[in-house]
Amino acid sequence: MVTMLAVRRAVRTPALARPMCSFLTKVKSMEEQSTKMAATLPAGLKEIAESGTGISAELHKFASERPELFKEVLAKIAEADKPGVRATVAVAKDPSACKYTEEGTMVHDMMMRVAAADRRMKLVSELEVTLTAADKEAIKQAQLAKAAELKMDPKFLDLDIPSTMKLS
Repeated sequence: MVTMLAVRRAVRTPALARPMCSFLTKVKSMEEQSTKMAATLPAGLKEIAESGTGISAELHKFASERPELFKEVLAKIAEADKPGVRATVAVAKDPSACKYTEEGTMVHDMMMRVAAADRRMKLVSELEVTLTAADKEAIKQAQLAKAAELKMDPKFLDLDIPSTMKLS
């Protein structure tokens, strides 16, 4: 009986939904941690910690409004996070000219996170998005607003928005 319920539950949840839910859960957890931390941080860092709520809300909104694109972004992130050695430069460098960090230090951890973020952004930026009519209108309005801000004549703008765009 217990196994039958477990099987039914597993069948109901689509395979692609599980990573999406776990990612959103992880973001929610990070939001809660940053909110708790904000109380003890100095003013300059408090703003960063408090921005977690907005980021979480934006991600939930994005996941609900564009589930297909959100799944593609998660797939690219998973691809970027696969273990293995990746070339980071076109031509190998002289090892004596490279800067190394000691494993286990804060600098090493930070550089590992920066490298992971760079890999993720590179792969995500290759995604192509199909724009809705609302997206096109928002882009057009942003262009017109920027033209007005710069006191530029809108007739010089190319307001023919393409149907697809790369995220880069």
